[in-house]
Amino acid sequence: MAEIGTAVAGRVVDSLFDKAKKEIGYIWNCSENVENFKREAKKLEVRRGKVKELVDLAIGKGDKLSYGVEEWVKEADTEISNADKFLNEEANAKKTCCKIGVCGNWGTLHRYGKRATKMAPSLLELHDRGSTYENCVSVETPAPGPIDVYQNKHLDDLHTHKSALGHIIKSLEDDNIQITGIYGLGGVGKTTLAMEAVARVKNMFADVAFTTVSQNVDVEKIKKDIGAATKRIMKGDKILIILDDVWEKLNLEELCIPCGNNYMNCKILLTSRSQKVCHKMHAQSKVCVNALPIKEAWIIFKRIVGEKLETDSNLKPVALKVVEECGGLPLLIQAIGNALKDENIQSWNSALTQLQKHAPSSIDDEIQKAFTHLKLSYEYLKSEEAKSCFLLCSLFPEDHQITFEELVFYGVGLEKFDNLDSIEDARGRVQNAVNILTSSGLLLNVMSAGVTKMHDVVRDVALLIASQGNEKFLVKSGKGLTEWLPLKYNIESYKGIALRGTHINKLPDCEVNLPRLQLLVLIGNYDLSMISDEFIRGMKNVRVLDISWNNISSLPQSFQLLTKLRTLDLGGNKSLHEISILWVLRDLEILILNGTGITEIPKEFAQLVNLRVLQVKNCVELSRITQGVISSLSRLEELCIDLGRMSEGVNGCTAEIMMLSKLTYLDLKVKSFDLIPEGFDTKNLKGFILQIGDFIGRLGFNRANYLIISTSHLVIPLSKTLKNLIEVSPTNTVLCGIENINNILPTMYDEGFNKVGSIELWKCPNVSCLVDDSTKCDEDEGKREEKYFNRIKVLVLVQLNKLKVLWKCPHEYITLTNLVSVHIEGCGKLARVFTVSVAQGLVNLKLLAIVNCSSLKEVIWGGDDESGNIIVFPSLDIITLMNSRRLKSFYSGGNENCSIKYPSLVEVELKDCGSMELWGHGIHETPNLQSILDLSNDARQRLHLEGANAINDVIGKAHEIWTRDSKKQSDGEEKEDESEEEAEGDDREGDNNADEE
Repeated sequence: MAEIGTAVAGRVVDSLFDKAKKEIGYIWNCSENVENFKREAKKLEVRRGKVKELVDLAIGKGDKLSYGVEEWVKEADTEISNADKFLNEEANAKKTCCKIGVCGNWGTLHRYGKRATKMAPSLLELHDRGSTYENCVSVETPAPGPIDVYQNKHLDDLHTHKSALGHIIKSLEDDNIQITGIYGLGGVGKTTLAMEAVARVKNMFADVAFTTVSQNVDVEKIKKDIGAATKRIMKGDKILIILDDVWEKLNLEELCIPCGNNYMNCKILLTSRSQKVCHKMHAQSKVCVNALPIKEAWIIFKRIVGEKLETDSNLKPVALKVVEECGGLPLLIQAIGNALKDENIQSWNSALTQLQKHAPSSIDDEIQKAFTHLKLSYEYLKSEEAKSCFLLCSLFPEDHQITFEELVFYGVGLEKFDNLDSIEDARGRVQNAVNILTSSGLLLNVMSAGVTKMHDVVRDVALLIASQGNEKFLVKSGKGLTEWLPLKYNIESYKGIALRGTHINKLPDCEVNLPRLQLLVLIGNYDLSMISDEFIRGMKNVRVLDISWNNISSLPQSFQLLTKLRTLDLGGNKSLHEISILWVLRDLEILILNGTGITEIPKEFAQLVNLRVLQVKNCVELSRITQGVISSLSRLEELCIDLGRMSEGVNGCTAEIMMLSKLTYLDLKVKSFDLIPEGFDTKNLKGFILQIGDFIGRLGFNRANYLIISTSHLVIPLSKTLKNLIEVSPTNTVLCGIENINNILPTMYDEGFNKVGSIELWKCPNVSCLVDDSTKCDEDEGKREEKYFNRIKVLVLVQLNKLKVLWKCPHEYITLTNLVSVHIEGCGKLARVFTVSVAQGLVNLKLLAIVNCSSLKEVIWGGDDESGNIIVFPSLDIITLMNSRRLKSFYSGGNENCSIKYPSLVEVELKDCGSMELWGHGIHETPNLQSILDLSNDARQRLHLEGANAINDVIGKAHEIWTRDSKKQSDGEEKEDESEEEAEGDDREGDNNADEE
C-alpha cells in the first residue's frame, strides 16, 4: 500500500510540476504569445479582406455564393473584432504595469499570455478554413443546358438522318458500349442528331452533361461544364456526357472523366468531323452522318421556302439546281433557303450563278464547301445592321455565348446604327438583327435571354467575308498564346483585333502602326499588367477599346491621343486606381469601370459631357465622387453606381442624379434609407434597381424595376419616396435580413405592397407568415375587397426560420391567379403550402420549387370541402421537391374521387424525400411527363406505364429505395452521434480537470 501511495503521490507531484511549469510559461512567454496571436489575427484579416472582395465581384456577376462563405465571413468579422479588443486591452495593461514594476506585472503577464495562447488556435483554424473560399467563393448558376431547351426535329421522311439516329440510339442503349462517336462534314447535322438521340433516351440516365470542345481545347471550361456529372458517376449514377466538336484525341483522365471497365455507368457521346478522331478516342461504335441525297435535301428546302417550289413551274428547276449546289448539308440548305424564299426568279437565277462559282482555292476544304453559300446568304440580308452584327459576332471565340449587351456597346462605339435615338434604341436594333440572323440560319437559336451563338463553320466564313471586305479582323483566343508581338506588315490593314482568354503577359513596347484599327478587344488576360505608351500611340483611330478583366495597374499617357474613342471598358482591373487621364476623351459615350480599384471619380470627369452609359459597380475602394461631376453628365442615359461604401457626399450625389433629365435606367446602391432624398423620382425611368443596405444573394435581374431593402430595421410607415416607388410602377421587391417584421400584409398594405409584381424575402428571422389578418378590426374590412397577392407573379422565400404558414386569414381573401413562379428554400418550420381552394386558382403557375424544408408534410392540403375536387394546373412545367424528408405527398386530400390534371408538366425533380410513399390520393393525370429526376433507374424506367396514376407507381417504387438508403444513412448518423458524444464527454472531463487544477 505504501508503494501505491508513493506512486500516486509521485504522479500528483509530476502533474503539479507540469502544471506549474505551464502556468509560469505563460508569464515568461507572454510577449511571444501575444505577438504570435497578433500575426494570426493579421493573417485572418488579410484573408477575410480577399474573400470579401471576391464575394462582391461574384454578386456583381450574378453568381451564386458557395455554401458557407457568408457564415465564414461573419465568423471572421467576429474573431477579428474580438482580437482587436484583446490586443487593445493588452497594450493598455502593459503601459499601466510598467509603472508598478516587474513583480506587480506577473498577474497581468500570466492573464494575457494565457489568453493569447488559448485564443490563437481558433484564429488559425478559421484562417485555414477560409483557404477554400479565397480560391472560389461562388458557383456560376448555369443557364438551361442545350438538352433542356432542345426541340425535337421531324425526321420521318429523312431516311439518311433517321437511319443514323437509329444507330446512335441503339449504341446508347447497349450497356457494353461506353463511347459512341458521330462523324461527318461540318454542317451535316452531327450535333442536331446527337441532341435528338439524347432527347429520346435521356430517361435512361440520371443526368446528361454537355460541353463543346472546339479546336482550342480549354480543359478548365470542360471540367466546369461536366464537373457535377462526373461526381455523380463516382457515386454510381448512370450519366451521359456529350463531347461536341472534338478535333483531336482528348485525355479523359486530364478532363476528370471516369472511364473504363470500372465505370461502365459513364456513357460518352462525341461528335467530330474526323473518323480518325473517333478511332483515337476508342469509340466502340462509330456512326457516320452522310450528306443528304437530293430528294431529302429537297424536302428540307421545301419546308423552308414553301409550297411555291412545287406550284411555280419556272422556279422549280432553278431551285433544284440551287439545292444541288448545297451538297446535302442542312446548314447550307437552311441558310440559302431563308435567303431566297422571298426573292423573285431573277434573284434565284443570280444566286445560282454565284453558287456555281468556285470558292477561293487557298482556303480550307471544309470551308470551301460552305463559303459561297453562306456568303450569298449574308449578301442577301436586307438589313445593314444585321450584316454588321453578323461580322461582329465573328470576333468572339468558338462556342462563345455572345451577349446582346456586348453587341450593343461595340455597335454604338463603331457607329453601326444610323439615326440612333438612345442606348435602349440600340438594344432593340440588336435584338432585331439577331432575330434576322437566327431566322436566316446564320446564328444559332439559343433559348437563354440576351445571348446568341455562332456555328463554327459560319464563324470561319464570317471571318473570311470580313477579310475580303473592309472589315478585316484578327481573332485569337484560348490557351497557348503568352505574348503578342506582331510583324508590322501583317497587321496594318486590320480593322478589328480580338485577343480573348489567353495567357498574354506582354504586348509590343514599340509603336505598331494600326491606322485602320477601330476595335481592340483584350479580355481575360490575367497576366497582362501593362500596356505601353508606344503601343497605344499606334492606334489613334480606335473607337472601341475593351481591356476588361486583365491585371492592368495604370493607363499610359498616350491614352490622351485616343480622341475618337466611343466605348471604353476597364472593368475587372482591380489594381487600376488612377483614371483622371480619361477626361480628355470627350467623345466617349460608354464607360465601364465595374470592379476596378478606383478610389474616386475625379473632378476632371465633368468634361465627359457626351457620356451616355456609366457603370461604377463593385468598386470596393470608391470613397469619393467630386461634387458637380454627376450633374454635369447631362447626356447620361444609363447609370449603374454603388455608393454603399461612401462615407460622405452621398446625399449630394443622389441629388445630382435627380438632375439628369435624359436618364432612363438607374442601378443605385446606398447604405441606408436616409441617403434617399425626399422627392427622389423614378417615373421617367424605364427601369431601375434601388438597393438599400448590403444584400448578399443572387437575383436574376432584368431591366425591370427592383427595390431591394437589406437593412436590419424597416421603418413603418415608409418614407413618401419609397412608397411612391412601390405604388407608381410594378416594382419587384426584395426584403433581406430585416428583423422587425413578422408578416408582410396587411401590416404593409398601406405602403403599396399589395401592388408589387414580385416579393422576395431572404433571411428575415421573425417572419412567421406572409399575411396575418387575425388582428384587423371591422373598419378595415373594406380593404379585403381587393384580394391579397392578386398581382404577384414571382414569390421567393429563402431561409425564413420562423415561417409556419403562408397566411393567417380566410382563404377566400387570397388569390394567386397571376403567380408564375414559386421558390421556397430553407423554411424549416413550414409544414403546408396551398389549400385546395387556393391551388385551384394557380392557372398561370409554371415553376414550383421547394427545397430544404425539413417540416414540410404536404404541398397541397385538403383544408376545404373535398367533394369532387378538380384541380387543373394548365401551365405548370416543372416541379422540384428536394431535401424534405418529412414530405408525405404532394396532395394530401383523402378523397379518392378528386382529380388533379397537369397537362403541361414535363419534369419532376425529387430528391431526399424519404417519407413520400405516393404522389397523392385521387387521379393524377400527367400526359406529357417526360422525366422524374433523382430516382433510381428501376423507378425511372417505369415511366412508360400507361394510365393517369403512373406517377404514383413511380413514387411507390422509389420509396422502397429511399427507405433503404435512409436507414443506411440513419445508422451512420447514429454511430457518428455516439462518437461525438464520447468526444464531448472527454472534452467535458478535461475541462473539469482543468478547472479543478
